[in-house]
Amino acid sequence: MGSQRTDNERFSIVCLSSQDWRTPLPTNRQQVMLRAARSGHSVLFVETGHFLGKHLASLVRGPHRASLAERLFATEEGASGVRLRKAVNLVPWGSRFRAANAVNAALTARLLRRLATRMPGPVVLWIYDPGAARMAGSFGEAFVVYDCVDDYPAQTTSANRRDQIEVYERMLTRSANLVFATSRTMFERLRPLNAGTHLVSNAGDYDHFARAVDRSITAPAVEGLTRPVIGFTGNFLSAKVDFALLEAIARERAHWTLLLIGPATVQTRPVLDRLGRLPNVHWLGPRPYADLPRYVAAFDVGLIPYVSNAYTRSCFPLKLYEYLAAGKPVVASGVPELAGMEPDVALVEGTTAFVEAVEEVLVQDAEADRIRRRTLAAHNSWEAKTERLLELVHRELHKRPA
Repeated sequence: MGSQRTDNERFSIVCLSSQDWRTPLPTNRQQVMLRAARSGHSVLFVETGHFLGKHLASLVRGPHRASLAERLFATEEGASGVRLRKAVNLVPWGSRFRAANAVNAALTARLLRRLATRMPGPVVLWIYDPGAARMAGSFGEAFVVYDCVDDYPAQTTSANRRDQIEVYERMLTRSANLVFATSRTMFERLRPLNAGTHLVSNAGDYDHFARAVDRSITAPAVEGLTRPVIGFTGNFLSAKVDFALLEAIARERAHWTLLLIGPATVQTRPVLDRLGRLPNVHWLGPRPYADLPRYVAAFDVGLIPYVSNAYTRSCFPLKLYEYLAAGKPVVASGVPELAGMEPDVALVEGTTAFVEAVEEVLVQDAEADRIRRRTLAAHNSWEAKTERLLELVHRELHKRPA
């Protein structure tokens, strides 16, 4: 990332995220805020998910009781320059009922007004959670950003909750000073509501995964697998992963090894257990983020085998630039956002086309191919993306009257 900003260029960030800071697989929220802090911006990361009663139950039986207590009643350091705090979700079902949402928003805004006065100004409210829309403009912040990194309405399973999220997202988009969207689909949906909407695609942790170009770092558990190794890392969600496609690939190419890394849900675990009984499929479950490059190093091809639905049509998978940083070719399905990235990314539909695409990219293993992929990933790092986002905020802040 670029050099640290001078004092008159810095601003503080209050970030509202329904995803906690500590998560097995960091996403935009953690990656961007961590790098914003490294650039000299003070960050207060407010975890907006979950009802207070659930937190109190965790204080009794959870493994991280001391950490949770600190975030509930004070602030905890998440990383250098990043402080963590829990939202005041005193009323249950805030994501379902507007009255509950309004009460929780008012209580949290009151807390943030107090905490923001201790932060160097100007203070920017950076929102990832559309359910926090009511807090925009409620505690004296100078600027509001809505960073839309997922199609939140499409993620819901309840029609009532989907309607509520759509209302909150429209409210937030209209009230924000800047809106960021990670896919063209979301950009086209939000742009009519706010002319200050920018398309800024997802990125990858280049420095972390670039090590995986060296096969000598391969984890012992997978270094002896039969090649070619066709691999996937990530969360195994039923709304995303095409398990039928994975099984068809494994059965049609029994001499390939299918290596799957990542956690299952209650719904997807039986499917993965069944898939893992095939002799050429290895599902290893979750691995620490720090160790993922040692597994990606074993891949010959990185897979993004997604189903096609409203949710995936708005996705820009984070794993794309992780695979490319390791020099691996990518074969994907169900993600139109990745169209036009040939020859490094083959976007196909159907088992036959997918298998043929894997066979084609397997022979594209020259040093020039790996260098081209790694160069593309280096230009799309979290450092580059964060610098772009911060520059857009900085530019708009300075347009505003003092």
